[in-house]
Amino acid sequence: MKRILFSSVIILASLSACKKENTSLPIQAMTFEINSTGSTKWKYFSLTNNDTVTVTDPIHSNAWDLAFQRYRIKTNGGESGSGSGSAANSYQKGQTGFDALKIVSDTSTFMADKSISIAVQQGYTTYVVNPVLYTWFTLEFATQGTQIVPTDDIFIVKTSTGKYAKVWIKSYYSTTNVSGYVTFQYKYQPDGSKNLE
Repeated sequence: MKRILFSSVIILASLSACKKENTSLPIQAMTFEINSTGSTKWKYFSLTNNDTVTVTDPIHSNAWDLAFQRYRIKTNGGESGSGSGSAANSYQKGQTGFDALKIVSDTSTFMADKSISIAVQQGYTTYVVNPVLYTWFTLEFATQGTQIVPTDDIFIVKTSTGKYAKVWIKSYYSTTNVSGYVTFQYKYQPDGSKNLE
């Protein structure tokens, strides 16, 4: 009798463990518009909190994952911060590519932030940014002036704590056509896995 009871406990424990493994919920797609209109200050964003954060010491803080200054973007890693932040281009595009990107590939090439020379009105200035995320836009020259147009690339961002998110930068203009309002869609995986569904 004891042997049968012991076997039943093992079976129930095994079923319970299997049930727990299969209950993970899909992660939600989030959309956020960040006001990065200032050309001297950075706006810091936490993927974990889905919101901007105030950071007094960005180099030594893990409270932020992305930072925005006009069209320039940082991750919390490399020369920008002490976190594990970096980014890779998935080479998927638009909503179709965003939905199709379900896992971080082992062949993804991540780059941390570094100093690069960026063209500005006065010539060139060196900024510390993420070189992969600096490819999120192209310039289009029109009669009304230069326009920043998203490439629609889907990027994989590694957060300050080494977790993953997929990020699609969709727009640089507000609904009233003011520049510096960056709208992006993302899915952040809080469990630390490479699953992006």
